[in-house]
Amino acid sequence: FGKLAEKVGAKQLKFDKILAMANAESNIVAAGTPYKAEMFIAASSTTVVPRMSTTAGPIKVENGVGKLEFIARAASYDADGKSKQTWKGTITIKGPSGDTTFNLEKEYIVAKPVVQVQGAAISALYMNCGNELNIQVPSLGQTYDPSFRAEGGTVIPGGKKGYVIIVPNSPKVRIFVSSGGMQISDAKGEQFSVKPIPKPTVELLGDGGKKLDLKQGGTMPRSLVAKAVPDPTFKEQNPKDARYAVTNWEVILARGKRPVKNLNFNSAQANLNQLAAEGRPGDRLVITIKGITRTNFQNATEQVKMAEEIISYSIQ
Repeated sequence: FGKLAEKVGAKQLKFDKILAMANAESNIVAAGTPYKAEMFIAASSTTVVPRMSTTAGPIKVENGVGKLEFIARAASYDADGKSKQTWKGTITIKGPSGDTTFNLEKEYIVAKPVVQVQGAAISALYMNCGNELNIQVPSLGQTYDPSFRAEGGTVIPGGKKGYVIIVPNSPKVRIFVSSGGMQISDAKGEQFSVKPIPKPTVELLGDGGKKLDLKQGGTMPRSLVAKAVPDPTFKEQNPKDARYAVTNWEVILARGKRPVKNLNFNSAQANLNQLAAEGRPGDRLVITIKGITRTNFQNATEQVKMAEEIISYSIQ
């Protein structure tokens, strides 16, 4: 009977020392990643199934060992980007004389995730342009499930995890990064300054695509191409937003102070045969650029706000 009683747990459990213990996979976890731990009593019996509970959430008991998992969170961090946290647990075992409960407390540290931003637009974003950024949080690993919110601009999701397009509409933009619904960025967010789009310059190409020598002048061209050239840095950083076209310009054949003839054009190409027939050495071509358009990353076209540009070319 004694052996049978031992099997069903009828006899009194006798242990020299019983300890409630918890074992975590790591005592330092990044915010937004799972904290995993096991809690158990150091002396156990196959005939006793302990009941366990924690302040951190539900716990699953398997073979006398409780398995705990929850998402690590912290409201604030110290200067080193760490936040000390604790959770408490209870383990209750049933004995012949009633229930016995053991308490434990486990300390762990939540490390602030580091947001890494990559892309040509890190130094500054351009106003009303599609600035492409790659925002990653390496410490979250495969659990990284990003979403983004912006103040001072619009967010357009990119094609890959962490890739995003920011379209600023104010001088400053703040981007807030979340993962799995939990905000990773601090209260200030990831901050960016915003630059205005630099104005393009105009380049004139004559017969054979040769650039006009505006200082020395030259022969009377029979055709012209007015080319709007974007700022090199802007084009390198935002090539899809740096597409310009001259759409309205005038070419006047002038002799002294008197205009001889003028032609207007609504495209970059200009046929000057009519002017070439009347042009003489000593005359001038006075070119006025009246309108330039820009095509943005969404293939929408807008008028570039800039003053008329007047260019003079001497005919030799």
